[in-house]
Amino acid sequence: MNHKIKFEVCEIERKNYHLFLTIKINDKPCRLLIDTGASKTVFDTDRVLQFVNPSKLKTHHSKSVGLGVTEMETQATKLKNIQIGKLHINKLDVAILPLQHVNQTYATINVPAIDGVLGSDFLMKYKAVINYKTGYLKLFSK
Repeated sequence: MNHKIKFEVCEIERKNYHLFLTIKINDKPCRLLIDTGASKTVFDTDRVLQFVNPSKLKTHHSKSVGLGVTEMETQATKLKNIQIGKLHINKLDVAILPLQHVNQTYATINVPAIDGVLGSDFLMKYKAVINYKTGYLKLFSK
């Protein structure tokens, strides 16, 4: 079954674009950056708390590298009750990292803050097709 979800294209600089998607987690709106270059789906350390109890965050002893940050300890959690368009996902494993620097940059150019980054782990799992012409993300599920 395939699902078409409208995404927002935002010109952050002349001829430079970011793609944003609004989903729901536990019936609460959630704004994500679609990032094909991100290996993992990541949520902001503070903003994830609107979707999950702090006791559900687990610290990983491995290190993560990325998002313009040097090595750091990471946390992870399982988000539940996710709705992306008409696609319902019972649970999704995500990494938790500070994204304040991203949101601070967005604030300087009047772009609304994000709760997280939808990464290639998710995009590959759901065989995502991004259609820039129509502005739709197509996801495939069983």
